[in-house]
Amino acid sequence: MISGVITAAGGVAFAFDAYFLGVALALVGQIADCADGDMARLMRNTSRAGAFLDSVLDRWTDAALILGLGFSDLERYGPAAALALTGSFLVSYARARALSLGVDCPDGIATRDTRMLIIMLAALFNWVYAGLIAVAVLGVVTSITRSAWAMRALNRAPVDRP
Repeated sequence: MISGVITAAGGVAFAFDAYFLGVALALVGQIADCADGDMARLMRNTSRAGAFLDSVLDRWTDAALILGLGFSDLERYGPAAALALTGSFLVSYARARALSLGVDCPDGIATRDTRMLIIMLAALFNWVYAGLIAVAVLGVVTSITRSAWAMRALNRAPVDRP
């Protein structure tokens, strides 16, 4: 939860044009996000509820960072942020839906780590528009490749017959 709050604060900083602060907060939040999962595994304290919460918080923080960049200059970056948010969520949804049907998808080119890196670099170097478009395009491509992979795997899976 703490990592989610810190990362979301990075999105708020982005919205107020404090890109360096936003990147710093997002980076600290992402490090904390990685550390809490590793700590749970080391202490053998993992749970399905924890995995669920981690995934949901990841979507919240994805949205906070992307929307923060979009709101920093709504006229210039708003449409690109909407596309980036869509691409980002399509990547996650494709995998989540495939997992719910019993197959997993390969990572693809726009994993969450890649998307977060693009967002942070875009903010740091003031390449906001290009970064948001990159997240959008790479997200759509990754969603399509994950969906194609999942469809092939699902078509090979045995059919449950009553």
